[in-house]
Amino acid sequence: MKRSWALAAIPAIASIVAIPGAAHADSRGAPPVIVVGAPSMTWDDVSAKTTPNLWKLSGDSSLGSLSVKAAEPVSCPDDGWLTLGAGNRATASDRHDAACASSGLTVRASPGGGAEISGFAAAYDDNVSATDQAALGALGDALRHAGSCVAAAGRDAVLGAADSSGTVTAYEPDVEKAASDSAFLRRCPVTLVAATASGLDNVAATVAAHAPPNTVLLVVGVSEDSDATSAHLHVAIAHGAPFGHGVLVSASTRRPPFVQLVDLAPTVLWLRGVDVPTSMIGQRWQNSPEPAATSAKVTQLSRLDMAAQRQAASIVPFWLTLVALTILGCAYAWWLARRGSAKWRWAALACTWCALLPVSSFLAGMVSWWSSPLPLLVLAFATLVAATVAARLAVAMETVIWRRGPFGLAAAVGTLTFVVIALDLVTGAHLQIFTPAGYSPLVAGRFAGIGNVGFGIFAAGALLSAAGFVEALGRRGWLRPRGPRSPATPVAAVGVVAVAVDGVPLWGSDVGGVLALVPAFAVLAWLVTGRRVSWRPALFGVLLAVALVGVLGVIDYLRPASSQTHLGRFVGDVLHGGAWGIVRRKALADLHLLGYSALTLLIPLLVVAAVWLVYSPPRSLRQAFGGVPVLRPVLVALLVMAVVGAVLNDSGIAIPALAALVVVPATSAVVAASEPARARAGEASVAPPELLR
Repeated sequence: MKRSWALAAIPAIASIVAIPGAAHADSRGAPPVIVVGAPSMTWDDVSAKTTPNLWKLSGDSSLGSLSVKAAEPVSCPDDGWLTLGAGNRATASDRHDAACASSGLTVRASPGGGAEISGFAAAYDDNVSATDQAALGALGDALRHAGSCVAAAGRDAVLGAADSSGTVTAYEPDVEKAASDSAFLRRCPVTLVAATASGLDNVAATVAAHAPPNTVLLVVGVSEDSDATSAHLHVAIAHGAPFGHGVLVSASTRRPPFVQLVDLAPTVLWLRGVDVPTSMIGQRWQNSPEPAATSAKVTQLSRLDMAAQRQAASIVPFWLTLVALTILGCAYAWWLARRGSAKWRWAALACTWCALLPVSSFLAGMVSWWSSPLPLLVLAFATLVAATVAARLAVAMETVIWRRGPFGLAAAVGTLTFVVIALDLVTGAHLQIFTPAGYSPLVAGRFAGIGNVGFGIFAAGALLSAAGFVEALGRRGWLRPRGPRSPATPVAAVGVVAVAVDGVPLWGSDVGGVLALVPAFAVLAWLVTGRRVSWRPALFGVLLAVALVGVLGVIDYLRPASSQTHLGRFVGDVLHGGAWGIVRRKALADLHLLGYSALTLLIPLLVVAAVWLVYSPPRSLRQAFGGVPVLRPVLVALLVMAVVGAVLNDSGIAIPALAALVVVPATSAVVAASEPARARAGEASVAPPELLR
């Protein structure tokens, strides 16, 4: 019996004296993981002719479009490897959006076959205190605490493999030698290999040939070139169980085939069975089965990068043109209103058309404008056509629903905007990406749901729509001062739909949006019933918003971790004490955007000007308030939404700006079509119901 116990103890003793990483692999049965990365590797660089090894590897792997967004808009090689090791957006040096500069990080070999990074401690402190609070070396720390280690082949790989002290256990400066050295690839259960873009094909093939059995091989384009001036979407290949033939996705994107560089460290830790530290913001990669052939998938992935590039190039000229058209249209309407011109109808229609341009930019996404040789021209043409069709539909709605009342066109604009974006969100948010008002995978702020730019447009439409239904039902005599037929009833109905579409994790997944919408709708419901503005509706709205967000967050948190959105993960952070870091990061991001340029600094001034116009209106607007009693309440509610949304959302300063592009021309249409303008034109009009006066 004693002899049998001694024999049984031999494997345990051997595991103790063996390499820590090997012991971890044997005890848990986790596969070895090798990450091969290179700068500037996009799917345009992959083909059967130029990269035969990667092409062959892609045939039975999961493929993805990788966003390498780090702390800077354009990720330098050192930024990319530090981000990989941190599982969070990091930077090697604060270069203020300039070209890649020397990071000051130097790697030197240490006794025992490892390496140390000089200057790593300073870089660690800089990143922890920055907006993203990236903890450099989090991957190395997590594996070391689990009794494992990380090996690095090549100088750049050391930046990703190092722990928080800036050291790695195993280091080989010669990448080609390391790739063909089976002993080195087995030394640690996780190995990072830094290849060049031109050498990636051969290095990946060599590593695959000499890797231990059952190795999971992850091949990525880890960053841009050191002289790059713009960001791209890069190669992401996952080979080996549990990744099969298909496309990649992660809970951080929720949109196949997009994954992020910050997801790579959590993926490695998940494969090794190690808990992911709270400092990492990424989520593990998952396989989404895709029956398409390799050539079809590679072509699709290449087109995604082209779409992202052309979206980025089109945003500034598109919005400058749209703002110019809006200013001209509104100026024309107010000029005619002040003159009492009989052409008020033309002015109102011009403003209506301008107010529909933002939502029409989403509709332009129904065509692949970015695949055209003249993408900006096609985008502009598609937007103008969509706005013209929507304006015709708005006129029909004004006639049928609002009986050509002065608020009819504004209400139709709001309803169309609200319905179009709501339908898009509940059907997969296909129009939210690669459109001027949508989000970009290069920026990597959001990949699913609704972003802040889209929310500003959506919320403006929802509030105008709710006010429009109060106006329409009031004209038909349906409303009563109290009870279920109160003017607050249609406001509440529209508000419930808007909050659900915006806040449900599978649709809008927008925490800050719910916090802004609920108080705004509460204020609107309060004001349309004839009550004066007070702190009670605002406080009630805030408390209700917080309660709704809490309920949605808990429901999302109870889902599997791989399916949770950021709402559920935030609840987890609250429960585990990591919420303050997220709140701080979002607040710093908002302040950074506020000071980004002179234009963003003007946005708070515009909000102040809007408050002044509502409470000290000029003559034309004052006359519109008298003829359209619902106008002032909805403008007050819109101001509440804009201010709360700007304060509580990261990058939320964009919300009032985009809401204004809908609200200002819509209000101008009301001014042009209001009772004083019609009276001066010698036309008869329908008086608003006494209930709403």
